Amino acid sequence: MKLGGLGRLPTSNPAQGGGDTVKKIAKGGFEITDWQEKPAGTSTGPKVTRATVKQKFTGDIRGTGTTEYLMVYRPDKTAEYSGVQVIKGAIGVRKGSFALLLRGGYDGKEATTKWEVVPDAGKGDLKGLTGKGGFGAPMGSKGKYTLTYELAD
Repeated sequence: MKLGGLGRLPTSNPAQGGGDTVKKIAKGGFEITDWQEKPAGTSTGPKVTRATVKQKFTGDIRGTGTTEYLMVYRPDKTAEYSGVQVIKGAIGVRKGSFALLLRGGYDGKEATTKWEVVPDAGKGDLKGLTGKGGFGAPMGSKGKYTLTYELAD
């Protein structure tokens, strides 16, 4: 069933005060609007960098995101990374901000990332948000995301 473009699956979450929550699936795209990457770590080990990345989200999540990444590159130019992203905007009609923990890899052609909402870090109408998902981004500035989440109605 669709409602407002978001898939809905009714659930009950007693951990959030016994109220009903609705599990939803948010989908859409993003575009990287800024990427600032600098060396981190030592020059004697593997290449390690720190990047601050800004994104614009469209689709079920609308707004802007800022991510702080730590990346380790291999000699073949593939990489592993982790980070924290804060998104400010809206999911559906609910406005606020939330944080995600990210972990992913780059295979030389595409970055694939899994993310999870940081518990109790949501603000505004997104307070209490929980969920998991991920995104894929081929070489270039655009990618697609999904987030399966719960938020008390």
